[in-house]
Amino acid sequence: MARRSRNVSKSVEKALPLGELAGLRPEFAEVEKVWAGELAPKLSLREAARKKAISRAFSRTALGVVLAIVPFAGLLILSFGTLGFLFPIAFLVGILIVAAVSGFAWLKVYTLKSQTKDLVLSAACAPFGFTYQTLHPDVSNITDFASLKAHGKKLSEALSGAQAGDAKAIQTIFGEVRVSSGDTSAMPPPTPAFDILKDAALLPSHDRRKFEDLIEGERAGAKFSLVEARLDTSGDDSTTVFQGLLLHIEFPERFLGRTLMARSGWWKRGKGAGDLQKVDLISRELEKAFTVYSSDQVEARAILSPDRMERLIALERHFSGGKLRGVFDSGHMTIALEAPDQFEAGSVFEPLVDPRRFSSALSELGLVCDLIDGFLTRDWVRGRL
Repeated sequence: MARRSRNVSKSVEKALPLGELAGLRPEFAEVEKVWAGELAPKLSLREAARKKAISRAFSRTALGVVLAIVPFAGLLILSFGTLGFLFPIAFLVGILIVAAVSGFAWLKVYTLKSQTKDLVLSAACAPFGFTYQTLHPDVSNITDFASLKAHGKKLSEALSGAQAGDAKAIQTIFGEVRVSSGDTSAMPPPTPAFDILKDAALLPSHDRRKFEDLIEGERAGAKFSLVEARLDTSGDDSTTVFQGLLLHIEFPERFLGRTLMARSGWWKRGKGAGDLQKVDLISRELEKAFTVYSSDQVEARAILSPDRMERLIALERHFSGGKLRGVFDSGHMTIALEAPDQFEAGSVFEPLVDPRRFSSALSELGLVCDLIDGFLTRDWVRGRL
């Protein structure tokens, strides 16, 4: 058996053949035709551009390294004398030279990756009637320092949101940037899930946030949105405190109470629980695995029945995630799941014409549908699925 390339993601590697996938659910009946007639030809047209972009990026990187060797070596020689502090400066100068020489070539690779993901995920969403947005800033027009300067302000706002509050204007090579003294700059949440989970103290404190891969649609009369979020702290010890999926589902009927649940060992009782009471689940295994608080004990046990919890665990298992948590309140279910990059549709360093890219995306969307179906009551979905 051939050794798997490290660039092939686990989800793509274990994707089912399209022919086998086609028989698993009604939405997949035409996926082989979609692949052969639409998606594969479009990806084939991009393959030559992918190879060219990657080749140029590597060659420009090699050129940058060569150009960086001269000043690095010169400062390194000086650093052996009394000017030892020049060593880190030499290293930094070398990095800047490599970045200046190869940066725009790698930006082209990034653009191709984003466009490919948009193409594959949009095609995967179509059978379900869903829509997909990468939420990536458009950098296709940035090819040199002049175009970077022209689009700098727009790119900055796309990455971190328009700044507000008490701010001052600073002139940079990218144009005017307004810098705030407070933490008022952040990418606006594209789904209610973020604010709901934050208010329930089910998301960690952070200074920066970023969202990508927004999927929206309706399933059996229930509107939903799914997005990948990354939350980071700032400062000298900045770190990523959350990276995963946020799922918000608006149900056709309202819940009678408010229920919070999370994996045990991570969350015991957040401030968002308020006066809610601890719930004893039906299954002893689930009781050990999850901590649940609710204002309606009976409803909470009905919502988090063993078969429904298995849908959540299946989603968690597929995405190799953890620290599953959620809020059931009013007319919505909102879930957060920590997991590494998802919905990537394969690596840009591998051939694009690979049906596993399409199959993987379809399977991931199918799991989301299974989760929603499992939490809808039979009365809600009768005649819809």
